[in-house]
Amino acid sequence: MTSSYAGLLGFRDLGGLRTNEGGRVRHGMLYRSGTPQFLDLHTARELIAATGIQATIDLRLPHEIAAEGRGPLDELRVAHLPNPFSIPDTVASDSAVAPMVGDDPLVTRYLSYLDADAAGVVAVLSRLLEPATLPVLVHCTVGKDRTGVAIALVLSAIGVRRRDIVADYAAATDDVVASMRRLREMASYGSAADLYPPEAWTAPPDAMERFLDCVDREHGGVSALLQQHGVGRDAVERLSKLLVTYDVTETEEDDAGE
Repeated sequence: MTSSYAGLLGFRDLGGLRTNEGGRVRHGMLYRSGTPQFLDLHTARELIAATGIQATIDLRLPHEIAAEGRGPLDELRVAHLPNPFSIPDTVASDSAVAPMVGDDPLVTRYLSYLDADAAGVVAVLSRLLEPATLPVLVHCTVGKDRTGVAIALVLSAIGVRRRDIVADYAAATDDVVASMRRLREMASYGSAADLYPPEAWTAPPDAMERFLDCVDREHGGVSALLQQHGVGRDAVERLSKLLVTYDVTETEEDDAGE
């Protein structure tokens, strides 16, 4: 497992991912994970002290947030920035479970986020530009599907190499399994989580490849998708300046660790 904090599955710093122009994502700025609700107060304090995280961008549904909570992050005054992905086909009004169907259930679900509310999905990039947001933790529940889509779009926008985006999506497979197992304990999932197909328990790199290929074909690429839904080039340039470094020392240290 990549998580260094008990209860926070799928946690990782996206620092070090390489861009097409020879830069790297800055360390200590952009983090991703599953739900933080299972952190205890002591561990949450350790997380904030080590990372400096100021805010969370929460991709969960409003009723999901209400039922599950944020664990101790409210007490620690970590800002909460809700950015729910629209999921209109949940199995019940108080559930966060939606069927994953078809021959390619993961990609079908990922594209459905855009079909339902593409503007809401790409608004994550605007959230990152809000004052006092960075360093930030982007999360949903498992930290793979909604978070995977959000992070892939952010990284693509700032020029991260597709192979690095795909590799990051496919990381922490043990944490994905552990996260899926604990869904049954959660009020907004429960036994309905058994409806998920076996593919939901995985994060295969080819799924993210296919999703991004579909974005290219159906939306003209990530840049076009963003512009169509209110995130222009200026915003992307500002975000790139915040998140990308061309510091030779830092990139050399990353290369040495590979």
